[in-house]
Amino acid sequence: MTWTETHRRWQALRSIEEQLATATNPELPWNDELALIFGDRAGLVAALRYRLRLTVNTQMDTHLPEHVLEEQRFLLVARTRGLLRVLEAEAHAESMQAGRIRDDGTTWGQARVVA
Repeated sequence: MTWTETHRRWQALRSIEEQLATATNPELPWNDELALIFGDRAGLVAALRYRLRLTVNTQMDTHLPEHVLEEQRFLLVARTRGLLRVLEAEAHAESMQAGRIRDDGTTWGQARVVA
């Protein structure tokens, strides 16, 4: 990945986070430009999860006093509330997809019991 592609990717993620932070009903955005950058919705979700994990790891210094750590946690959750809601909804959708009914009547991830 070139520097230009990396910059475009991080810029898109930053823009999405800003949109989600102010949205009343946050939803995962998707359009042709995002498809060119991330490939598919799963790629975008994975990139957003990774960026959130980096943010948490860098901003939640466990060596801080407990009251400061709690304040940082509160501010981080407040700032990422929309993103967290979208990621939670996507995780739920993925788990529902994983539990869908197969052609043989069983669900994915479950063994079929034969009497």
